[in-house]
Amino acid sequence: MKSWLVQNVSILLADFPHSVKTIGYTLVTENMFASGQMQRLLLILLLAFSVPAGAMGSSAPTTASASFKGIAFSPTAGDRCEIVLDIFNKKTLGGRIDPAQLSDIVRSLARQQQLPGYFVTKRQAREAGWSPGRYFSDIAALRGKSIGGDRFGNFERRLPQGQWKEADLDYRGKKRNAKRLVFSQSGQQYVTVDHYETFHKVPACQ
Repeated sequence: MKSWLVQNVSILLADFPHSVKTIGYTLVTENMFASGQMQRLLLILLLAFSVPAGAMGSSAPTTASASFKGIAFSPTAGDRCEIVLDIFNKKTLGGRIDPAQLSDIVRSLARQQQLPGYFVTKRQAREAGWSPGRYFSDIAALRGKSIGGDRFGNFERRLPQGQWKEADLDYRGKKRNAKRLVFSQSGQQYVTVDHYETFHKVPACQ
């Protein structure tokens, strides 16, 4: 089955004019699904995982995802944040954050050197009527906002030396959770999903 699949995919990719970033997580082309070659490629992949094992002369995997695990993908700094951070979330964080929000924050820090506009510091939140324990959803001026931009002390020295700030992740207006993005002026970024017990470095992306 593997040799049959590789042979057919290789033939298509040899004259496929667009950029295939990865198979299994996402396929990125300049005009996805618009070309007949792309449709043929997807059809071959679908057939490969649906044809009985005996037809291929070898045992088939129990699920398509099991086969996809054999296709290596190493994200690079040139890959789009939606791809890189989705993989980071699934493989490293156990799917516990919203990768779309993290992509938005990472891009804003890279391009504007600041958090997106819906973040407010604790001081700004207090000026709007917030106090620890109150929900942003109960304060008209803070609905849709999140806490972010305050200094992170790094007192336990679990991160490299530097000047760090933090931002809440996945805040929905009620009780604050244990998920934070911690970032430095030098561009380093880490995610913690257990309230600073462990940190995971955010991979570079565009």
